[in-house]
Amino acid sequence: MYWSYPYSASYPIQISQREERRFSEDLMQANVGKKVTAYLTYEGSEHWRNRIFTGILRRVGRDFFVLRDQKTGKDIMLLNINLNYIVFEEQPATLIPEGR
Repeated sequence: MYWSYPYSASYPIQISQREERRFSEDLMQANVGKKVTAYLTYEGSEHWRNRIFTGILRRVGRDFFVLRDQKTGKDIMLLNINLNYIVFEEQPATLIPEGR
């Protein structure tokens, strides 16, 4: 085999898995700490077919968000894939479009 000497290790270029931001994620992130109602659907589940969660938006990730249930005081992590829509119970923070 033919190698060039001295051998130098090549490191793969690290590409961010997150090249774009989503408007919905940014909007939710801007409203952390506010009261929201989330409507979710769990297909294939008889017991959890359609669920409604109301609480304080605590954290937002790329594919999840965390609500604090005001009745129980527990944090609930919910997946965005099941999310139908969110209602902001308070005036939501608005986003300023990039480039302005």
